Amino acid sequence: MNHLADVKNPDADRPDDRGTLYGQSVGYWRKHVGDVDQGPHVVVEDFDADWLPPGNYALVLTSSRWKAGIGLGDDYRAYFEQHLMLREWELDEDDEKQLRKPPLALHIEIMPQFHDMVYKSGDALKCPYGEGTRLLAWTTWAEDPMEIERRMYDALRAVYGADAVDLNYRVDDARRILKVEAHIRFNIDKKGAAVDTLEQSKQLIDWGGHSEIEAHQKRQKEGWLEALIESNRWNLLGFEPQRYSTEVKIYQAKQWHKRPQSDPFHHPKLEASYAGVDRGKLPHVSEWDDILDHLRTVVATHARWAGIERSDLVEDDYFDGPTSPSWQFERPTGRRQMLQRRYDDVATEIYREALKESTTAVYDILGVIAEYDGATYEELVQRVGLSKPTVRHHVRRLAENGVVYRSGNPVMVFFVSEAVLDRAREILRKVQPKDMAEDLDERAKERRENRQEDADKVDEESVANSDESSDDDTIGFEYLTRLNASIHDVAYLLECEQIDDQDVRVRIDELPPPLQ
Repeated sequence: MNHLADVKNPDADRPDDRGTLYGQSVGYWRKHVGDVDQGPHVVVEDFDADWLPPGNYALVLTSSRWKAGIGLGDDYRAYFEQHLMLREWELDEDDEKQLRKPPLALHIEIMPQFHDMVYKSGDALKCPYGEGTRLLAWTTWAEDPMEIERRMYDALRAVYGADAVDLNYRVDDARRILKVEAHIRFNIDKKGAAVDTLEQSKQLIDWGGHSEIEAHQKRQKEGWLEALIESNRWNLLGFEPQRYSTEVKIYQAKQWHKRPQSDPFHHPKLEASYAGVDRGKLPHVSEWDDILDHLRTVVATHARWAGIERSDLVEDDYFDGPTSPSWQFERPTGRRQMLQRRYDDVATEIYREALKESTTAVYDILGVIAEYDGATYEELVQRVGLSKPTVRHHVRRLAENGVVYRSGNPVMVFFVSEAVLDRAREILRKVQPKDMAEDLDERAKERRENRQEDADKVDEESVANSDESSDDDTIGFEYLTRLNASIHDVAYLLECEQIDDQDVRVRIDELPPPLQ
């Protein structure tokens, strides 16, 4: 991010006329495009720069309504920011240029910064670096922040003229970092281990407490397609504390499975990126090396934990693979002990659930999930013989205790990692060493029969009560078995205070002692 304090005519009535780069960009738009619907407009048909890979490139311009403007109430008029973007082109069969986004991306935003501007609400726009032009730039595979700025300035000068960017107006304190990333590409044979390692990190950060973590996984039959974690508590794994969030992900190109193994894009990438700050200023460009060192440490450490060797690295256009320079880093210690303590906690919870004397329901649910390495609610209902609300209740408790997680639509239930899955299978064998598949089938059959008997009994009582009662006696209550809910759902809603004591009735005759 840059800020140019380039107001040359501060007394001009219109912000556009104050001599800024922003004003120049708006004037260019009005002269050459004029209509938002006409974008993207090609402003430089053959753009060339020494930092571009071989190919044919163009610069295109679009415009969009910005968050601030001038005037109040019905007189409010929003300003428009300008977007300058790099595109690669090739000729089609009709010799027409077809534009596409290139691997080396560049996107520049040009925005106004004037004290007399307001938001639509009437609140004043804050200009932390004074009046002038604000510039944001995103690009890929830049070695340092100066390279990002150089690309931005080259593109701006190609469109608005050689004198468009005067660095004498640049405010050094406003030179802030929007995003940094470090990555490796590695052999697809190690994808499963890498994703499992990232999943373990997610569990450990979450288990360590005091963290706000966002995670996303998508699982397909051929294996893990993607894994992503964003957190500001990587120090819980032994990394140096940072004041910004770090995102770590494993991903592959679209249609990667249709590419041969000799194609680099058949293989996944492990990437760590700086993901912004919750409060305060973005990092200054002088902090670039420190941020990059942290990201490289996170990537290299997870690669080491996943067993990715140098020979597993895959070369592509922007990564040298096995011949790439080694990253010097100090690997955090104690992960093995943390994982052991974490899995011991989960194992204890599995033992507790599987050994319950009052019911074998949870034991059977765990067994089905372990047998098939994941199961839907419908599969659990079919195999275990419980109602769907009851299955959902038990799964919810298991998820809250860190034993399983739920994903997808329809919902699939999995153990939280391969290690926990293996441990669960071992525990279930110890708890019921003689248990066979036919035993599970027999218990499921008995549960279904009991549910049917309960439903029939309720139907008979409901008919009898309806004959004896008048409409005046009806106050809106219904038998639980007639509803798509279980007693566990009722208890949960009571606990969440979504219903209260006046919403639940209990028969007082022939009740067991705890309810009398």
